[in-house]
Amino acid sequence: MNHRAPRRRRRADLPPGGPLRLLLGLPARLGIRRPFILIATAAAMGLYAHVLLAAPPMPPSRVPVPAATPR
Repeated sequence: MNHRAPRRRRRADLPPGGPLRLLLGLPARLGIRRPFILIATAAAMGLYAHVLLAAPPMPPSRVPVPAATPR
C-alpha cells in the first residue's frame, strides 16, 4: 500500500522557456518542419533576389592611371 500523495500532473500548456520557445517549436509540433524550412528558404532567397535587382547599379570604377613612364 502506497502512503504517498498522488502525483500531480504537470501543466502541458506552456513548455519551459516561454512563448518564444513555443513559437519556434510550433512547426515541429505540427509536423510541418520540412515544408516550413523550404518555404522560409524560398522566401529569403526571393527577398535577397529582390534586393539585388532593385539596388542601384554600381558606379563605374576609375581606371588606375599608370605611373609616369620614364622616357
